[in-house]
Amino acid sequence: MADAHPPREIARMFERLGVAKAQTDALTLVLLAVLAGAFISLGALFFTVVVTEAGLGFGVTRLLGGRSVADKILAILFPITAFVAIGFEHAIANWFFLPFGLALDGEGAVGAAGVARNLVAVTAGNIVGGTLLVAGVYWVTYLRGEREQEDRSS
Repeated sequence: MADAHPPREIARMFERLGVAKAQTDALTLVLLAVLAGAFISLGALFFTVVVTEAGLGFGVTRLLGGRSVADKILAILFPITAFVAIGFEHAIANWFFLPFGLALDGEGAVGAAGVARNLVAVTAGNIVGGTLLVAGVYWVTYLRGEREQEDRSS
């Protein structure tokens, strides 16, 4: 239990994390957000590919894809742990951390403007990384596959 912290220390840790996120420069936020969006989208793409090919058999497909609650929890445990440990910026996660920094910071180091700047930059980066980057790669791959099928059939 060496890693256990009392509630006051946990609150201070959340405060420091919220302050650090609100004060991070915009370029770093956008780059980490693009990566976060891309990795989350790649995970969704992986799931789609795995459960689409039923040639693996029902049991293996369901194990790899999860959509029972216990399987899904086990399947997301390590990727989410890695995501958080690496420090990627994700808009939904920051909605949890930033209010703690704003509410608990007694020195005024985090203001509403810092929180808003963080959420705007991170949301924009998630959209670029998750929607444009990964969806673009997916559609290029999909269209290439369609073209290859047309070539085979002609």
